[in-house]
Amino acid sequence: MEEKMTPVLLGLLLLVGLVLALAIFLPNVVRYSEKIVINAPIREVYDNIRLQERLMLWSAWPEATGSTCSLENIDGNVGARTVFFNQGKRFGHQEILALEPNQKVALTLVNSGPLQHTPYLDFDLHSTSENQTEVTLNFVNTYQKPFHVPAKLLGIIKWTRALQIKDLEGLKKYSELQLQEALYPVD
Repeated sequence: MEEKMTPVLLGLLLLVGLVLALAIFLPNVVRYSEKIVINAPIREVYDNIRLQERLMLWSAWPEATGSTCSLENIDGNVGARTVFFNQGKRFGHQEILALEPNQKVALTLVNSGPLQHTPYLDFDLHSTSENQTEVTLNFVNTYQKPFHVPAKLLGIIKWTRALQIKDLEGLKKYSELQLQEALYPVD
């Protein structure tokens, strides 16, 4: 019986050692940027991000998380919040931290999930022509150690990035459709 316990104990010790090594050496800050070019004027794209009621129309997050959203505070201003609910229970919100008209919208995300982290997201806008806007989504998420280990191992970081890319695609589609409807109204 002792001979069988030794390999099991050794395996358990190796697993604990691996988790500890990951907790110590795996970076706990996630950073990346994604870009997209949108065929719409910068002022429209800016408002489609800044105005949370519009943002909820193109964002991939409500569908992906099975959540519903509502708005708190004055829409389009610093302090405006998109509040997320799952089965009627509030589980987090997205809040506008800073605005630079037609240049930047900065947001933070707060949730009640088990992973202790502080996500920060901003959209930088640059007009490439009268009806074309380049949008760069910059994301920084700082996990408290050791919560960064399950986030990485369970694919949460990869999933988040994929949803943010989908968000940019949704913003593009929504903004370009708005421009098309403005230029070619249906009677």
